[in-house]
Amino acid sequence: MLPFIEKSSILTYRSPIFTLFRYLLFVTSLASCGTSIQKSNFETRKEFLKEVGLPILVSIHPRHNKEKKELQLYIKTENLTKINISKFQILFFASDEKKQFLIPEEQKTPELICSIQRSIVPNSIYKCHVGPFVYTQIWNAIHIQSISFTTEDQIRHVISEDDLDDVVIWL
Repeated sequence: MLPFIEKSSILTYRSPIFTLFRYLLFVTSLASCGTSIQKSNFETRKEFLKEVGLPILVSIHPRHNKEKKELQLYIKTENLTKINISKFQILFFASDEKKQFLIPEEQKTPELICSIQRSIVPNSIYKCHVGPFVYTQIWNAIHIQSISFTTEDQIRHVISEDDLDDVVIWL
């Protein structure tokens, strides 16, 4: 006789080895799905950017301490082209709830700048750290004003305002 039992008209197998095997199979499938989904989002975004001719992918991880009214930005820039990029720059502003630009305490102007002066070779990632900046009032949002860079043939490029949302991933 097979070790099946009937519970609410559903057949269930009681062997501990079978139960352990099902549990391991389930956990393994969940773990592999999670990593492949996350990887495919970045890969899908990169493929899209290459197809439409946008040369960079920028990921921004803001870290903040709202109690201290402090802001830091950790930025990764990936060159998706086949040529070197130099003089890479992102211009940011922090704003309050009324969408007014805020000036950090130790600065005279409101802009926050990420600047990478060295050559960013194709298919590589370079990091930039902005801050920490302290404000007199609590900041509510971060706005990217522009992203610009120069290619190795000394042509200056500016990512259009319409394309900013495509090339930037906020973490």
